[in-house]
Amino acid sequence: MSRIMLVRHGVTEWNSKGRVQGQSDINLAPDGVHQARLLTAHFPFDVVKAIYSSDLKRAITTAEVIANRFNLDIISVPEFREVNFGDWEGKEFEELAQTDPTEFKKFFLQPDMLLIKNAETFAEVQNRAMTTLKKIAHDLEKNDQIVIVSHGAVIRTILAAILDMPLRKIWTIHQHNTAVNIIRVDDGSYSIELINSVFHLS
Repeated sequence: MSRIMLVRHGVTEWNSKGRVQGQSDINLAPDGVHQARLLTAHFPFDVVKAIYSSDLKRAITTAEVIANRFNLDIISVPEFREVNFGDWEGKEFEELAQTDPTEFKKFFLQPDMLLIKNAETFAEVQNRAMTTLKKIAHDLEKNDQIVIVSHGAVIRTILAAILDMPLRKIWTIHQHNTAVNIIRVDDGSYSIELINSVFHLS
């Protein structure tokens, strides 16, 4: 048995403003760095074999705070990037509700049917994230514990895949900034031990 911890990055200014980030390379806000430090101070794993991260700065910076505790290098993995939201990136949700009302409604109610110009679908994101996670998990040895720092939507698609949950339901899974999720791996099978824990922020 081994474990994979999925961590969402810390908060950014765009998170606070309700602006779509996607693959726009936004830095952590000072509060986001503080969140990462709180997580590291109350980290659920005593031992970590490896730390993987999306290659976007908000994830890398979060991962660096964790990596410093365990004296590990970060393995950058582009496949764990956030969804490419195409023409929506940089726009605020309030604006999108006015300018693209049909797709904006789908975003929350039918994300599996969402079609944004120049963007990925959630199915494409789930495929790239799960394919990569399974490759990493295949190489884990008994009692290994690793960390993957990624993004809210990506983590939701991974959890939905393991839960055999339709992508349409992904927004029923909350993912706060620096939320901790733990996946247990047993001989190629996956189960979830923890979802969206933010105990470290309380």
